[in-house]
Amino acid sequence: MASPPTTSQFKAVHEFNTHESRSDGARVVASLLAGMDTLSDLMVDRVAIEPGTMYGVDSMIMPTSFVQGHAIATLEIELLQIVQVAEAAHAHKYLHTADDWFTRWLVAVRLPERRNEPAVISRLAVYKAQPADARRLSFETALQRALPQAAQAPLALFRLFPLAVEIATAIAFGGASDAAAGRKQQRDVLPNLADCTECRGALLENGEECRQCGNPLWKFSWLTAE
Repeated sequence: MASPPTTSQFKAVHEFNTHESRSDGARVVASLLAGMDTLSDLMVDRVAIEPGTMYGVDSMIMPTSFVQGHAIATLEIELLQIVQVAEAAHAHKYLHTADDWFTRWLVAVRLPERRNEPAVISRLAVYKAQPADARRLSFETALQRALPQAAQAPLALFRLFPLAVEIATAIAFGGASDAAAGRKQQRDVLPNLADCTECRGALLENGEECRQCGNPLWKFSWLTAE
């Protein structure tokens, strides 16, 4: 369940309500940020930690290199999420304007200390300009450069993650049918996601995670199961 907005989010909620002429910004923002936080944490685990658990850790990867790679990968995941959330919100008409305000708002909320960095601005522009397949490949390549062990992640992970971000966006904005459609697309990628005896592959509230299978972003054991 999404937590209420923190003190640092009050300004963002006010700006969201004002720009979008809404009164439920606290709920929407809390849900969206909870979903993004959970997906970021899970994606980092999948590309940084789980390959070592499944396949062993390369002894040549020094701790400092791992920490640096972890930070770079975390930023890359955040940038991809920002672009995917904004794209989904516009595509499903959750926003009543088609300008760039929502992207700028997301960057200010998610990356307040880094939003003016040239590298951040450049990477956002690259992701925004790319079609879905090219964006996914660019994202995969960036993570593998940051964390070589990410190359051991199942390819399905990189197809499921953008869809998971779109689903989190739909849930935050109350787009139940859009979330269901996104889950259907995920089933096409991972047919066994409904086999989990814990969550049955159901849509979860933003911020929730199934400890058995990893829903909303599945563990390697599920991604590689026959």
